[in-house]
Amino acid sequence: MAVRKQRKKSKKRLTRKMQKNFLLVFAVIVGLFLCLFIRMAYIRASKGTEYSNAVLSHQSYVNSSLPYARGTITDRNGVQLAVSKRVYNVILDPSVVLSDEKFKEPTLNALAEAFSLNKAELEQILTDNPESAYYVLLKDQPYELIETYEKLREANHKVVKGVWFETEYVREYPYGSSASHVIGYTNKGNVGTYGIEQYYNSYLNGKNGREAGYYDAELNLVKKVWEAEDGDTVVSTIDIYLQNIVEEKIREFLTEYSCENIGVVLMNPNNGEIYAMASNEGFDLNDPRNLDAYYTAEEQAAMTDEEQLAALNKMWRNFCVSDTYEPGSTFKLLTVSAGLEESLISTGSSFYCEGARKLGKWTIHCNRQSGHGSLSLTESLMFSCNMAMMDISAKEGRALFRYYQEHFGLGSKTGLDLPGEAAGILIDEDLLNETELATSSFGQGFNVTMVQMLSAYCSLVNGGYYYQPHVVKEIVNQDGATVFENRDSLLHCTVSNSTSEFIKQAAYMTVESGTATPAKVEGYLVGGKTGTAQKGNRADKKYVVSFIGGAPADDPEVCIYVVIDEIHDETLYNSSKPATQLTSKILAQVLPYLGVYPEGDIDYGVEYTGDQESGDEVSEGPVEEDGEGDGSEPSVTPTAAPEG
Repeated sequence: MAVRKQRKKSKKRLTRKMQKNFLLVFAVIVGLFLCLFIRMAYIRASKGTEYSNAVLSHQSYVNSSLPYARGTITDRNGVQLAVSKRVYNVILDPSVVLSDEKFKEPTLNALAEAFSLNKAELEQILTDNPESAYYVLLKDQPYELIETYEKLREANHKVVKGVWFETEYVREYPYGSSASHVIGYTNKGNVGTYGIEQYYNSYLNGKNGREAGYYDAELNLVKKVWEAEDGDTVVSTIDIYLQNIVEEKIREFLTEYSCENIGVVLMNPNNGEIYAMASNEGFDLNDPRNLDAYYTAEEQAAMTDEEQLAALNKMWRNFCVSDTYEPGSTFKLLTVSAGLEESLISTGSSFYCEGARKLGKWTIHCNRQSGHGSLSLTESLMFSCNMAMMDISAKEGRALFRYYQEHFGLGSKTGLDLPGEAAGILIDEDLLNETELATSSFGQGFNVTMVQMLSAYCSLVNGGYYYQPHVVKEIVNQDGATVFENRDSLLHCTVSNSTSEFIKQAAYMTVESGTATPAKVEGYLVGGKTGTAQKGNRADKKYVVSFIGGAPADDPEVCIYVVIDEIHDETLYNSSKPATQLTSKILAQVLPYLGVYPEGDIDYGVEYTGDQESGDEVSEGPVEEDGEGDGSEPSVTPTAAPEG
């Protein structure tokens, strides 16, 4: 009881005086807050803009990636084939424009006038994005429009605020579809696709720079820039004038005829430089998915996605590099060269053609089934005799024959500086039996590419020097220094000078009086060899016809290869005449441009040993349509069904 009373006495009470003190403190605090509120309201009303600008001036605006300009691709004479054009993205900063009422109207007026924009739409953008500091208003604008805006801004620099520009580059191809398969194009992110754009992508691409910026107290954008490093310039071996000649003649040909594929390559035989390369009608590099050159709008609309993709891949495919086929009689030049190099035959050798020959259960025919009779070595090439080639390959044997196929660069990639090069298909040495060896001697049963055959031919007519084919001459950096050069492209020697002289002689006589007479060019000396090979199912009677040659015949400065895959003409489907005629039309314009002028007749002193017919050769056998055959089917007519 005593404890409870003691506790009761010790309990304190809040006295009236204490209550008054608390009220006083509370009143003071409320008064202070009221004064602060009044002061803030005053500052906002009198100096709000100034403080807003001060806040904005501490905001940093960074463009972390300042794009580089992808390197230019030029032809051999410096004509620009692929360029990077600078464009601008217009960036609007609504937070700045709305930071002061006096900025809005002048800024929107300047934008509307310079870029032909709707002012009401601009106001809506500000309304919808009032806090944004980065709004992409326009993309890929030319410098002319940017310059117009800058003049308006400078005239009203105190009130035109909140607009700046990002630099970008877009790839342009001044010549559209010209040399499309050689140049290639770029996809998003400067990724080269096909052609030089892909093969030399690492040289063409540069290094991005950086740009940082901030607004000063007067809302002027202050920038600091770390410059980008632009890509290197790639100087190609292509001559755009020669390229356009080739493409024009191809278009004329396709207007008169149609075919599955057509390819033409012009090469300098003395260094491996490719002057022109055209595959079908090409495609528009500025619009690489446009199929209008190949299909009507109705046909495209009816395509499935898979069909459209297949059509695009076919259009983008470089027939000269990526497709393989049986070379036919153009290969006979290589068969003869190998025999001469090994002294198995001589320039004075003679042969007898009976028109057909039986090997085992198969009968192999010559292109002249009645037979050529007695032939010299030159005439065996002039009139494209299969029997003579069979005699030569039999002397060479399987091992030596296969060695020379590889020696001339067949069966493996040439190292051409373009993507997608095929290697071709050769018959394995242990499968080169009597029949396979015989048919291979005249270009049947194995597959090659156009670049392989033309490179080999160039070595036969330039004295025996095999140069690596290439489409790029050199690469130069932004300081003008050469960082890459395709100068030393001699790989090896294929034949002796004496063999080369004979091949030039025989090639000239083939055009002068043999199977290739339509390839003549008035006033010029042209040499070469025709080829005709059957493809796919033999019953379908589909052919690849070709001509390979050069001019002047005695010392070629340019070599040409024309290959036409499956002409859609019942009267010409197995004739080499379209290939030789197209060659003549191209060379008639190419030779004067290269400064090659006629210097009179050439006399090799060849005497015919028989009365032969000139003109078109006829196909000697089958060909695999897509280059995937194993070469096991003989180019013969069976006299009886083979056992097994």
